[in-house]
Amino acid sequence: MQPHIYDQIRAEHPDYYQKFDANKQYEQILFRAGKGLQSRELNDVQQQLNHQVKGVADALLKDGNIVSGGGVKVEQDNNGARAKLAAASVYIRGAVRPIPEKTLELDISKDAVIGVLLESTVITEEHDVDLRDPAGEGSPTVHHNFNEAGAARLQVTGRWSLLEGAHTVSTEFYPVYQINQGVLEIKEAPPQVDSISSALARYDRESNGGNYVVEGLGLHYIKTDNGQQHFSLQSGKAHIAGFELSYAMALPVTLPANPDVQVIGAEKTSLVPVVVEGREELWAKVDFPPLKQVNRASIDIRTTSSLTREAGQLRDKSFHNTGVTHIEKVEYNEIEYIEGQDFKQEDNHIVWLLDGPKERPPAGSSYQVTYVYSRVVNTKEQTLNSFRIDTSDIGADETILTEEIEMDYQRFNPRIDLFVMTKQGVVERIKGASSLEYPQPPAAPEQHLPLAYVYQVWDGTAPRIESVAIQALSMLDLQNMQHQIRDLYQLLAIERLRNDANSQESASKYGVFVDPFLDDDLRDQGLEQNAAIIDGELTLPITPKVEALDAQQTQLLPYELEDVLTQPKRTGSMKVNPYQAFEPVPAQVTLTPNVDHWTVTRQRWSSPITRRFIRGGGLVRRIVTRVDTQRVGVQTQQAEFLRQRTVHFTITGFGKYEELDRVLFDGIELTPEEA
Repeated sequence: MQPHIYDQIRAEHPDYYQKFDANKQYEQILFRAGKGLQSRELNDVQQQLNHQVKGVADALLKDGNIVSGGGVKVEQDNNGARAKLAAASVYIRGAVRPIPEKTLELDISKDAVIGVLLESTVITEEHDVDLRDPAGEGSPTVHHNFNEAGAARLQVTGRWSLLEGAHTVSTEFYPVYQINQGVLEIKEAPPQVDSISSALARYDRESNGGNYVVEGLGLHYIKTDNGQQHFSLQSGKAHIAGFELSYAMALPVTLPANPDVQVIGAEKTSLVPVVVEGREELWAKVDFPPLKQVNRASIDIRTTSSLTREAGQLRDKSFHNTGVTHIEKVEYNEIEYIEGQDFKQEDNHIVWLLDGPKERPPAGSSYQVTYVYSRVVNTKEQTLNSFRIDTSDIGADETILTEEIEMDYQRFNPRIDLFVMTKQGVVERIKGASSLEYPQPPAAPEQHLPLAYVYQVWDGTAPRIESVAIQALSMLDLQNMQHQIRDLYQLLAIERLRNDANSQESASKYGVFVDPFLDDDLRDQGLEQNAAIIDGELTLPITPKVEALDAQQTQLLPYELEDVLTQPKRTGSMKVNPYQAFEPVPAQVTLTPNVDHWTVTRQRWSSPITRRFIRGGGLVRRIVTRVDTQRVGVQTQQAEFLRQRTVHFTITGFGKYEELDRVLFDGIELTPEEA
């Protein structure tokens, strides 16, 4: 116990003495005959014993280690965040102390530390009458010290609390859990012996690498909301740097999306007219979607305007529009002038040539010029791969050239992120280097367990998740792998003999094709074969039809009930528990079906299925029995598409006046219906 606790006890109870000092290394108190017994000596006996026990216990456990219980669940909703802590047995200060369950409110915008708050209280006969001397109670002779005050008691109670909670001089806080902005940091399952744990961890790192998944810990994508990507990490167990980490429940992982943006400049494409509700709209498609925003879009417009011939100068005034790319036609009084012979374009002006074959327009007269100029336009709306230009400010005498549009835009670059788990059990994301195409995944740093690659394409679809976690193999898997290698060598030897036999005696000789109908090897692989080969015979296939059973209704064969055991007599009855001294029975929830298994089969050959139905029956008299059990390989990946199933929830066990508040399934609120 901390010294200040005893200082407080002595301040409140001056008649209490305790002089134990561990530095004096007193191992035993020797009581001598004829000497008075001091109350201090009895107190020193207890303190010395606690000190010895604590020294041994601290070598095995540390303050804050959870011996049993202590599950933590962090929940978030519109009303805030909270941590639900189950009842636990926690080692603190040389003893395993019971801690009741509790719910604590959290602020997920900052880190929080949850621990056990020990409160020490001195209890005397004034607080608990059972502490008075019971000597002589209930006997004819009452002793002189009956019902007199005796020794007090030091009561130490513990409860879950936050570090920033209210503390007093009689309380002590021992941290247990660390929550980083709503994410629980995994704690090692005690008891942990440091030397033994370190030795086992070192052995695990040297023999198995130290970083691998024992079971579970699959990463699943949930949704993207307000720039945040929500994932769920499946419950499971893993070893990181040789130490075991365990998740008892799924862990939510929320990270900002943070897509990488690249600017694509001076890209050229053509405009596509689209008729919507009777009006024509012009859309442009980008080469590198997905599109974030358009910085600049420049189109070519053909227009005709009048220019005035300047007096005494060969260079006329500039065009009414800037950015003129080329001149298509110059005409005056039905005289058409040719560029390069009569005039030339210089910047945004027309310059007349002195040696032109045609007479120039008179000074002060107007002539017509048809030219094409570039104009930056606004965009109205956009999709992931295209956008629409705004044509509202284009004049009626102007024509938009749809052959070419130049644009600068921003696009979301694809990226491959790596999700890893640290030694503390925190899930982190390592962003990969984005690129225009074919990004490369990042490498996992040391002392981290890689979980999955997340392929970010930012096109509105769910990112593809590829599990890269190293799975632990059992001895059975290693033995099966050894058998597979041995069978592979045997099959290779058989294949070499078959190839040698086929080279010497092929199926096709002198233009005649021969198929012994041993298997499907000689059949045309490019066509679908609708016949079956069974035991060297070509026969019609059998196409079975499997009817699915109704999971909501039990189907039985015809039967009749027969009395096997009857009891025609009966006895009286009595209440087993007339005072109802028990907790109410919790409601029972039944899911139908509770597990969904299905098999997807793609059939190209009719032989295997037909063989199952005609083997040993029909005209085939030969009975052949062969059982082969092989485990070719195991591949686990996240299903891209899951089929939809109707799940029925049956909730029973409610009392007469109990009402159902709400039903949550994987975080989704359901609407119950009465049967």
